Amino acid sequence: MDVFVTRAEFLEVNCYAVRAEGHDDCIFVDSGFDCAPGLAEIVDEENLVPRAIFLTHGHPDHILGLTNVLARWNVPVYLGDTDRYRLDKPAETLSPQFAQMLQPLVKDWSAPEVKALIDAQTVEVAGLTVTAVAAPGHTEGSTLLRVQADGEEIIFTGDVVFAGAIGRVDLPGGDASAMAESLQAFATLPDVPIYPGHGPGSRVGHELATNPFF
Repeated sequence: MDVFVTRAEFLEVNCYAVRAEGHDDCIFVDSGFDCAPGLAEIVDEENLVPRAIFLTHGHPDHILGLTNVLARWNVPVYLGDTDRYRLDKPAETLSPQFAQMLQPLVKDWSAPEVKALIDAQTVEVAGLTVTAVAAPGHTEGSTLLRVQADGEEIIFTGDVVFAGAIGRVDLPGGDASAMAESLQAFATLPDVPIYPGHGPGSRVGHELATNPFF
């Protein structure tokens, strides 16, 4: 698989394009504000054809690029079922401090239709097999995305696990107990590359050995 990344300007969210070897089709993972120009550059340079967008969770910094991305590419959007409510009024799903910061970014927002992802659900698209792993704690609907093709696997961890850290649990919808269970589940995954929502990539095994939260 090939993984391409562009970093959205708001909170430096990693937004990914992924293709299977030998395919021109691809998927996007997360849609930060404003990631559309960066994704368009990747698509043009690599001659890609986007087929779907997968969201790791519903926090505004990971979804607010959808308006511009969907204006360019009319593709289905997938999001963990229990985070879908966050698309209705994204500025109101965080703390009051964040809500004030987000107001200029949501003035033209209109919630798109999304398809629900539930635990263990599998989606076949663009030559890839995407399996959802429910991982609540950062948000109720946070989801690990296990992506497989031709015997290779990578995992998009969103804001559940970062290189050397984990996602915060003190925002609305966060749950420290749920996060602890999600981290236990993460520890059972194969030692494959991970691509988080912020910061550099890593591997499952490296995080289990060095991340102080495990």
